[in-house]
Formats: sequence, structure tokens, C-alpha cells
Amino acid sequence: MRYLSPNTSRLSPRRPRSPEAVKELDKRLRSLSAEDRQKLIQRLRKIAYLFDDAVKIPGTKITLGWDAVLGLVPFIGDATTTAVSAYFLWEAHRLGASRWTMIKMVGNVLTDFMVGLVPLVGDLADIGFRANRRNMKLLEKELDKLERQGK
Repeated sequence: MRYLSPNTSRLSPRRPRSPEAVKELDKRLRSLSAEDRQKLIQRLRKIAYLFDDAVKIPGTKITLGWDAVLGLVPFIGDATTTAVSAYFLWEAHRLGASRWTMIKMVGNVLTDFMVGLVPLVGDLADIGFRANRRNMKLLEKELDKLERQGK
């Protein structure tokens, strides 16, 4: 019987070889139509809402989202919410967020993850520290600035 082995080098994406190729790849990733940009922004707003503010606790002004609920599961819950936040960061990059804004957003996600690892304290911190909402505000501020500049 013949040994069948897929050539994995064909399956992995190729890395750009030159700085010009990197710039071209970056331009293709960021080239979204206005309609696609709006849909993407709406999707990110919905993610921020679901993970930070989806349910209001009756009789209080406190809101909870999936971030706080999944954070109750040790490590796996925090890892899951961090993965969703990583998707949020990737889409923010595609929308054209600056490097400094991306650094701030990554700092919010890492803070949320690290504090979330602490039992009980992390669960309470998830209620107060809303990384996705903060990141959405940063992204909207950045996109407004880019619109005003005409990019």
C-alpha cells in the first residue's frame, strides 16, 4: 500500500518575501467597502454588548455579559473570552486601527485575562472592568479620527 502524506508546505500560507509584498498584503486586508466596514463595526458592537452588558441584574444598575458568566469556569472560561477578544482585535486591525490603539486594546484584553484568572476576585473584576466595551470605545474614537482625516 502506498503511503499517502499531504505536502503540508503547500497548505500553509506563504510569508511575503519583501517589504513591498508586506505592504500589499496589508492593503488587501484593509480594503473593505464602506458597507462591509459598517457591517463589521455593527458586529463588533454586538460582541462588545453580548460579552459585557447583555443582562441587567434586576433592582440594580449592574449589567453582566458572557465575559462574567464564562469567567466563572476556571481558566477555560477566561481563555474563551480572551479568544473572542482576540477576534475583536484582529477585526480592529482590519478596520485600520493604529498601532498605538492596538497596543491599548491588547493591554485591556491582557488585563481582563490576568485578573480573570484569580478566583472570585476575577469574577467580580469582570463585572467592573469591561475590556470589550473599552476596546469598542477606543476603536470608534480611532475610526472617527481616520474619517476626519479622510482616510
